[in-house]
Amino acid sequence: MTLRPYWVALMAATNLNAAAYAASDKQHIEEVIVSAPLAKSASDSALPIAVLSGEALRQEAASSLGETLSNEIGVHSASFGSGVGNPVIRGQGGNRVRVLQDGVGSLDAADISPDHSYTAEPLLADRIEIIRGPATLLYGNGAIGGVINVVDNRIPDTLPEAISGAIETRHATANDQNSSVFRLDGGLGQFAWHADGLYRDSNNLDIAGSAIDTEALAAAGEELPEENTRGYIGNSNKRSDAWTVGGSWIGQRGFIGLSVNRANNNYGLPPGAHEEHESTPGGEEPHEDANIRLDMEQERIDLKGGLELEGFFKELDLRLSRNDYQHRELEQSGSATEVGTVFKNKASEGRMVLRHNPLGSWQGAIGLQLGDRDFSAVGEEAFIPPADIRSAALFLVEELALNRWTYEFGLRAEQQSIHISDCKKEQDTYSASASALWDFRDDSSALFALNRSERAPTVEELYSNSQNCNRAGNLNNAIEHAATARIEVGDPELDKELSHNLEIGLRKTLGTVTAELSLYHNEIQNYTYLQDSGVEIDEVEVANFQQRNAAFTGYEFQVVLPLSLLHKNLSAELFSDYVRARFTEGRGNVPRIPAQRFGSALHYHAGNWSTHLRLTQVREQDKNGDNESSTPGYTLVEFSGDYHIALRGQQEITLFVKARNLLNEEIRSHTSLLKNFAPEAGQNIESGIRFTF
Repeated sequence: MTLRPYWVALMAATNLNAAAYAASDKQHIEEVIVSAPLAKSASDSALPIAVLSGEALRQEAASSLGETLSNEIGVHSASFGSGVGNPVIRGQGGNRVRVLQDGVGSLDAADISPDHSYTAEPLLADRIEIIRGPATLLYGNGAIGGVINVVDNRIPDTLPEAISGAIETRHATANDQNSSVFRLDGGLGQFAWHADGLYRDSNNLDIAGSAIDTEALAAAGEELPEENTRGYIGNSNKRSDAWTVGGSWIGQRGFIGLSVNRANNNYGLPPGAHEEHESTPGGEEPHEDANIRLDMEQERIDLKGGLELEGFFKELDLRLSRNDYQHRELEQSGSATEVGTVFKNKASEGRMVLRHNPLGSWQGAIGLQLGDRDFSAVGEEAFIPPADIRSAALFLVEELALNRWTYEFGLRAEQQSIHISDCKKEQDTYSASASALWDFRDDSSALFALNRSERAPTVEELYSNSQNCNRAGNLNNAIEHAATARIEVGDPELDKELSHNLEIGLRKTLGTVTAELSLYHNEIQNYTYLQDSGVEIDEVEVANFQQRNAAFTGYEFQVVLPLSLLHKNLSAELFSDYVRARFTEGRGNVPRIPAQRFGSALHYHAGNWSTHLRLTQVREQDKNGDNESSTPGYTLVEFSGDYHIALRGQQEITLFVKARNLLNEEIRSHTSLLKNFAPEAGQNIESGIRFTF
């Protein structure tokens, strides 16, 4: 398929004689950031926060968080086939990025393994907030790399004037994916209610070229697979559904509400993701031709409340969540299906924030956060022992405003305990931050931030294939983690990670030209990573969790400016980001770090029309970690557009289209553990219709 139809559509859209309006005439509205404890807007916060909401979120929303946020500066996606796309912030992901559901942890098992997907659903979100950089002060030691907060209205905090809602359906060509969602909000007296639902199904994913990069495998000296697919990824079809009901009682001074969510997700892992070998522990027969699928189900209950107080404290925010999560790893061979491993995660998390009244030029908040998690894995891939994980934390945030300067200070103390069988490991972490925001102009500010953050090691880093709470001595009966095709060996003696992060930034948030520039340097002592040992057992590589000092240095840049000389409704965007991560103790590079990217976009708004053309150039990544191959660069061309049809009252129909990878390039992401087995989607056209009322 050629590009000509899309260029014609773009030119037609940008020349319609609709009631045009200039970008400079738009009213500047900023929402209060849920992720900021002092309830501020993104431009007023000393945190590097980005918000994806409104039409921008609707345009970018995809079936995974990583894909939805992949066009945000500093954020990439770590895919594991088409069923998984987890966010990577400034080169850090997994258990270093906390994913939240309206301010409380997602409480699933996505941070345990790269083939596990987050359960937060972008298509049902009101907005998604991204904190780039350490946020351990606010959300715990798991946020040493950043935070993704998916905000929805499942528990309303205001009374609606009338029943409102939306129905949407969309179709994508690359995997024949159909997605449908609905949402309803209403009220009765002092009671507000909410309901939503989603259904999605797709076939195998179409790609450019072959699924398995045999040249890269041969260059790395790896054994070549017997079979390969061309033009698609096998076993990449998926199906998911979810529904939520919630309600709140809302009074004059506050509210309290409850919601119940049920979600199911079934997706396949690409051939090559889970390797099978000639023998397995216990003498079981191998499943050489088996397809591996993950069948996930979740039941989640959320409690949320807010209360205006009198006296020293002015406001109380309360969040409490309980999640019963499990997924089964199914091995399908012919007509037979066997359950390989069952992962269960029964977790609770509570968070309370008290904001106090101003004391002169000071304002601030104190918070308490508690967590309790029972994790278990049962089956042939149970390389992590059952664990009871508990955490408790206190944090304090204070702000001082003096003329054009705003200073923020914060402290957090947290204790984490991991209890397995007959042993228990407790570690205390302490985090502190200091930042300054200088409004040197009414529309511009400068940011200076220094963070000290600690992260306690996780259960998989400590106890993978452990023996009696000690580091494994005999690995003959060790269990392979098939997702990484390695025997992973934890170390119960791992120390805490200690991060010192320095950031300098410039922002221009008002006017026809907006811009952002961030420079950061992050020194991490005892950086924990998985290192191949060079030893094999039954042809399976042994990899050890170990620690070395590392440094992450990078920048993020984005500017939007009008092109009024060409057309009054046309604007341009320029952007780039880069992170360089290396070990400072000895030599070497941190593995799976995204490559530098830069690009530009054209945005056109006129009346009911909105169109966007985006070009991103991703460079080759040759700063490789041990046993990593280089990843070729690529050019990504995208187009999106929407047309709004106003009906009676608040009713509106929106027609939208989003085209991705218009050049049909073979895209392999360096952040993906499966880059040599499962490239990203080929040319994909997604179109749909949305009715709001």
